Amino acid sequence: MLNTGKEALFAPGKARWLLDGGLETLGAGERQILLVMAELAVLQGHALSAEEKEVVARLRTDTEGDYDAEDVASKVKKLVKGKPRRGAEPFTLPPDLKRLKKIGKK
Repeated sequence: MLNTGKEALFAPGKARWLLDGGLETLGAGERQILLVMAELAVLQGHALSAEEKEVVARLRTDTEGDYDAEDVASKVKKLVKGKPRRGAEPFTLPPDLKRLKKIGKK
């Protein structure tokens, strides 16, 4: 579903919190994930507010050298569209989760 740009990229007040020091509390991996999520929203048509643009710009600067958007996009595409490897086991839920799932259906 395409985002029309009416929804906020971050929870109310979160962009300001990130700009006022919140980004420094996040680890490098967390900042990269936040950047990937933001860029995905932009690719889907989200119109960024001024604060959101500033957050994304800071995230891009912070991850420079550690982050390659094209590399991430190609890996995600391969993961989503790729075929399973020969002999790979299909994903199954652990027995405890299967049991809980059955209990929830009752």
